[in-house]
Amino acid sequence: MAAKARPDAGRTYTISMTNRKPRGSGHERLEEILLAAKALFVEHGFENVSTQRIAERVGISKTALYSYYKTKDEILSQLIRDALAELDRALTKIDRSAPDTVAWLRSFIAGYIAFGLKYPDEYRLAFMIIKPDKKLDDAQQPQPVGGAALAGLVIFRRVEERVRDAIGEGVIRRDLGSATVVAQVLWTSVHGLVALLIARPRPHFPWARRDSLIKAQVSLLLDGLLVKREPSKTTD
Repeated sequence: MAAKARPDAGRTYTISMTNRKPRGSGHERLEEILLAAKALFVEHGFENVSTQRIAERVGISKTALYSYYKTKDEILSQLIRDALAELDRALTKIDRSAPDTVAWLRSFIAGYIAFGLKYPDEYRLAFMIIKPDKKLDDAQQPQPVGGAALAGLVIFRRVEERVRDAIGEGVIRRDLGSATVVAQVLWTSVHGLVALLIARPRPHFPWARRDSLIKAQVSLLLDGLLVKREPSKTTD
C-alpha cells in the first residue's frame, strides 16, 4: 500500500539567517535589543510598546527575546542602569579633578546638564518616564528600592554627602535646610533645565545659546547656595 502523501509534500521552507548571531556574540544581540527598545520607548512611549514589538524591531522571535529579558520592564531597567552608570562615571571624574567644594559644585551643575544634553534619549528614559505600578494604590506607591531605582538613589546619596560636607565646611548656607533638602533642590533645579531643553528643543521654543544658559544656571544656583564672604579689611 503506497504511503499517503502529506499535504505539505514538495513545499520548500527557508529559514532566515539574517538576524541569527553566531555563537559567542550574545553581547551584540543584547545591544541590539537595548537599542531597539530605547528607540521604541522614546518614539511611542513605554506603555505603548510591547515585547512583541521590540522583538520585531530586532528581527527575532519573542521567545528568543525572552532568553535575554523576560519583560519590557527589565529592558527599561537595564537602559536606566546604563545611563546612570555613565552619570556616575562623570561624577567620579569631577570628584578627582575638583580642587575644592565650590569647584565641585560648579562642575557638578555644569557636568550634570552636559550629561543630560549629550544623552537625551537615555536621560528621558531615566528621569522623564513616569511608570507607576498599577498594582499599588496611591498610599503604597513608594516602591521597594532595587535595580535602576537603587542606582539612582546611590548617585543622589553621593551628591547629598557632598552637600552635607559643604554645609559643615561653612560653604553652603545652613539656613537653607538639611543636606537632603539642599541636595534635592539642587538636583531638581538642574533637572528642570535639562528636561525642558530635551522636551522642547528648537524650534519649538526660542532658546538662548546653551552655553549661556548653563553659565547663568551655574551662577544663579551658586549665588543662592553659597555663604557670602565679607571682603577682608586691611589696615594702613
